[in-house]
Amino acid sequence: MAFKKDISDSDEPYRKGLFGFDVSQMKQMNHTNGRFHAIYFIDYLTGSLLLSNKYTDQSKFCETNEDLIGSFLNALNLFINEINHNEDAEEEIREINFKDSRILYERRGRLMVIGFTKKTNLVIERTILQNLLEDFYGRFEYKINHFNGIIDKEILSYKKNLNNSDLSKFFYKDLDL
Repeated sequence: MAFKKDISDSDEPYRKGLFGFDVSQMKQMNHTNGRFHAIYFIDYLTGSLLLSNKYTDQSKFCETNEDLIGSFLNALNLFINEINHNEDAEEEIREINFKDSRILYERRGRLMVIGFTKKTNLVIERTILQNLLEDFYGRFEYKINHFNGIIDKEILSYKKNLNNSDLSKFFYKDLDL
């Protein structure tokens, strides 16, 4: 007969949260530790940069003009779609990897969110980006779907949310922490 191990002997198995992550360590990981270099919100149809936020000045990516980065990343995605135009399903870029960083793509309708990250944890980075996309899209769905080239003040004010919040909350949301 097997008995449950006493928690006082070792609480290691009991600290594991959903997906087997050690939740105690994840609570210490957030954007202030440099998880994201920058995040870009782009209108997929026009390639227009709706909003961006930089989290560090230490990345060479972040020294470049934000509109240029947004347009380039959208053009790269459109190029991939053009190459695969004979395929049944539309092919999209999901990520681009570099030695110490990566670019993650998430999309819903006309909204594409791109995150430049340090390679900390792909699952956490992608979950944060997906939840940011859902939050942004949920707030501005009408404005995104009817975007005419003029960026609404309410969309621009979302940058305050990005500056004033711990991005990790967009990960913990899925874990109910």
